[in-house]
Amino acid sequence: MRDSKTALDKTEDFIEIAIFICLIVIAIASLETDILESAFYIVLAAIISPFTKINKLAKRLLLVFGFVWGVWVGYFS
Repeated sequence: MRDSKTALDKTEDFIEIAIFICLIVIAIASLETDILESAFYIVLAAIISPFTKINKLAKRLLLVFGFVWGVWVGYFS
C-alpha cells in the first residue's frame, strides 16, 4: 500500500520541524535576557512539535492564542 500522506501533509510536517528548531534556537538565545520569554518560546515549540500527539486543529488554535498572547505581552515587538 502506498503512503497515504499527500504532498501538502509532508510540506506541513517539514514546516513544523523547521519552526520547532527555530523556536528552540530563539529560546536558547533569549535565555540570557529573559527567562519568561525563553519559557514562552519553549511552550510554543512544545505545541508545534511534530512529536506531540495533539491533533492539527487543537495545535493551530493553541498556536494562534499563543501568538496573540505573545503580541499582547510584547514578545514580538
